Amino acid sequence: MKNLKIIAALLLLGAGWFACRDKDPLPFVPDADITFVGNVVDEAGDPVSGAQVFAGSESATTDNNGVFRLPAVSLPEDDAIISVRKAGYFEFSRAYIVEDGATMEVTVRLLQKTQVGQINAASGGTVQVPGGPTLVFPAGAVDYNGSVSVSARYLDPNDPELSTFMPGDLRAIGVDGSRSTLATFGMLAVELNGAGGQVLNITDDSEVEIRMPIPANQLSAAPADIPLWYFDLDKARWIEEGTAQKSGAEYVGKVKHFSYWNCDIPLPLVKVSGKVYLENDQNPLSAHVVFSYSLYSGKCHGWTDMNGCFNGEIPRDVQLELKIYLDGCPDPVYTATVGPFADDVVLPPIIITGSQVPFVTIDGHLEDCNGQAVSNGYVKVEIGSNRLLLYTDANGDFSRAVNNCGNNTSGTATGYDLSNLLESTPLPFSISGSSVSLGNIQACNALTEYIIYNLDGQSFTQLNVSGSVFSGSTFLSSSDSLVQQFIQFSFTNNNQTGSYPLDFIFVNGVEAGNQALGGVLTDVTEAGNVGEPIKGTFGGSFNAPNGNNHTISGSYRVIRDQ
Repeated sequence: MKNLKIIAALLLLGAGWFACRDKDPLPFVPDADITFVGNVVDEAGDPVSGAQVFAGSESATTDNNGVFRLPAVSLPEDDAIISVRKAGYFEFSRAYIVEDGATMEVTVRLLQKTQVGQINAASGGTVQVPGGPTLVFPAGAVDYNGSVSVSARYLDPNDPELSTFMPGDLRAIGVDGSRSTLATFGMLAVELNGAGGQVLNITDDSEVEIRMPIPANQLSAAPADIPLWYFDLDKARWIEEGTAQKSGAEYVGKVKHFSYWNCDIPLPLVKVSGKVYLENDQNPLSAHVVFSYSLYSGKCHGWTDMNGCFNGEIPRDVQLELKIYLDGCPDPVYTATVGPFADDVVLPPIIITGSQVPFVTIDGHLEDCNGQAVSNGYVKVEIGSNRLLLYTDANGDFSRAVNNCGNNTSGTATGYDLSNLLESTPLPFSISGSSVSLGNIQACNALTEYIIYNLDGQSFTQLNVSGSVFSGSTFLSSSDSLVQQFIQFSFTNNNQTGSYPLDFIFVNGVEAGNQALGGVLTDVTEAGNVGEPIKGTFGGSFNAPNGNNHTISGSYRVIRDQ
């Protein structure tokens, strides 16, 4: 929710919330059949297309709206991990708390990789990260020969949007195996790359010093020594490894590898769960749930699933203020004082009435050009500044009560067929009462973006594409929903037309850097700004790392995302 400013000091939790827990705790963690749907956005909230999304054995790729829909998959109900990858961004993973048979709608915000400096691997050096952290590399600390590019991002614990883009949900595992939730004093994401873009790391017998700033409002509460934690992407947990010492207004420690690092202290918590409904307990409501408390001036928050359920962790023995927000509505629609709680608690149902905020129920049916139901699809509804995704069921039907805080009298709806990568013509509609029936929507139009390529005599056509420009380099990529056919390549053209050599290519499992790409050129015929197309052709021969030679040719028309 972009217009909701959430001020958090030491503790910012709740990204792992969701799902109801009416049953007693079990001595083991059962599995749940969970369906993940949602969208992937960048830091500005704009859609990220071509991002790969994984949960268990299932995978999908976001479309041009940044939307994905995974098939149902069996995962541990307290540890349903979803991960997201996209070239040019730091990898993301998070573990959600889910219930069996639920559909979980999530929004993932990716952090762009930003090069902050370079060092010589042999001589080492110091890199200053925007926001205050410092990295000190001893000579020979990186297992490489030559110049090392350092990409890094500082995550300020006072950032009101921290919980939307940090990895994980601050659940952690200590050196003794104990599990806790963390209060953060600052996070740092770091990646090292060689000249060909390959990921590098610290040598086995070396350490790199990190100096993390302590925010002024946390300085007096900062302990002299604090545990260091790194984020394990596979486990979606912060893992304790080492300590840092307070030195003035900084924490100083040493690390032996890079991913995300965190200066945190563990806190005792209790679990809280509840349900949010519209009008009565038969209409679950999608909502943003926020608990605030005077201790550390902190807040913890999460979102309900499609059953209106939430489940998370809050500080033990602390009185809290509970507020419920709805997308597109700047003010809370519900406020109450709760706690303190010494043990896990299930709150009474929270029922929001239509008198508190205007709602409209939107329903319809999505079908293909032959009149067949589109079960793997969704309808994007835009009402004022509020954008909602209505997912179809097995019969192609969709229905959802959405808020209309701006009392808008019209909106638009566009249907998308995720299996065939087709879309409908945008359908305008009027709002004059409490319900809108959109009728049948046909998704028949081919998308206006593509990458077509021929690799070693075999042709591929991809419509789910992504294009970005960073520091003069253009990055284009595409993949199918199962990530079996994938192409990604880059070239340095400073956003100009003309002929340029490729810097990197990864296509259908074959990878090559610039030293092997001398024979592959691209002719850029259009170099658009954000929202405009990047067009051109490419072709030539290259050598893979195993020595095999490959021939490729193709063309592209990709709308620039950023």
